[in-house]
Amino acid sequence: MHYRFLIFLFVSFLALSGVKAQVLNVRVKLEYDHLNDDEKQNLVGLADKIDSYFNNYDWVDDEYETDVDCSVTIIIETVTEKTFEKLYKAQFVINSSSGENFYDKVWEFPYERSRGLSHNSGQFDPLTHFLDFYAYMVLAGELDTYDLLQGTPYYDKALDIANLALLSQYSRGWSARAEDVQKITSIRTRPLRVVKPDFFEALYEYEEGNFDAAYKLAQKVYQGIREVYKQQPNNKYLRLFFEAHHKQMAALFQDHPDVLNALVEIDSKHRQSYREYLPR
Repeated sequence: MHYRFLIFLFVSFLALSGVKAQVLNVRVKLEYDHLNDDEKQNLVGLADKIDSYFNNYDWVDDEYETDVDCSVTIIIETVTEKTFEKLYKAQFVINSSSGENFYDKVWEFPYERSRGLSHNSGQFDPLTHFLDFYAYMVLAGELDTYDLLQGTPYYDKALDIANLALLSQYSRGWSARAEDVQKITSIRTRPLRVVKPDFFEALYEYEEGNFDAAYKLAQKVYQGIREVYKQQPNNKYLRLFFEAHHKQMAALFQDHPDVLNALVEIDSKHRQSYREYLPR
C-alpha cells in the first residue's frame, strides 16, 4: 500500500471520526541576545505568540489536512525607534520535515509587547502577513507532494500577500518574495513540481525495500530535473530541491553510475554525495 494512499486513509478516518488534523506543527526560536535590556523586554512572549499563530489555525481546508512539522528561527538584528513605533529588522528561517526550506534576510516589522497576533486578510500587517506568506509557501510545496500541482492555490495566496505588501509602506523585500513565487510556479519549473509526488513515492518504496519500484519512480523525477535544468540551469527551485534532497537522490540512484555522474554535473555543489556511491 503506497505512502500517499495511507495518508489519504488516515485523513479520511479523521474526517469520519470528527477529529480535526493539525496543519502546521511549528517550533519557534527567537534570538535577540545582543539587544539591550529594554529592547529584550519588549520581545518577551513574542516567540509564544508566533508559535500559537502558526499552530492554532486551520491553514488548509481539504482532504490533505495532515501535520507538517516545521522549525522557525527568527534572528532580530536591529531595533529602530520611530515616532509612533519600534521597527525591527530580522532574519527568518523556516525548515519543514519534507524539505520546504526558506531563508529570508530582509524582514522589517513594527511591534509592541502589548499587541496580539490575529489572522486577517484586510490591511497589510508586516508581521502577520509575513508569517502567512511563508506558511503558504511551505504548505504549497507540501501539497505538491500529494498530487499534481496541488499546492497552486496556496502559492497564489502567497503571491496575493506579496502584491498587497508592495502597496504598503513596508514594501522592502517583497519584490523578491513575489519573484520567488513566480519562479516556482513558472512553466520552466513545472516539470519538477509535476514529479514531486513521484519523488516521495520513490522514497517510500526505497524504505520498504522495493528497489525496482523506487528506481522506476526515481527515473521520472530525474527526467523532470533534466527538463528544468535544460531550460534554466540555475533555477532557484531546483537548487532548493537539491539542497534538501541531494542525499536521497544519491541513494535512489546508487546502482546507476550514469545517472550519478549526470547529477554530479547538474548539482555540482553536492557532487560528493553522488560520488560516494560511484565505483572506486
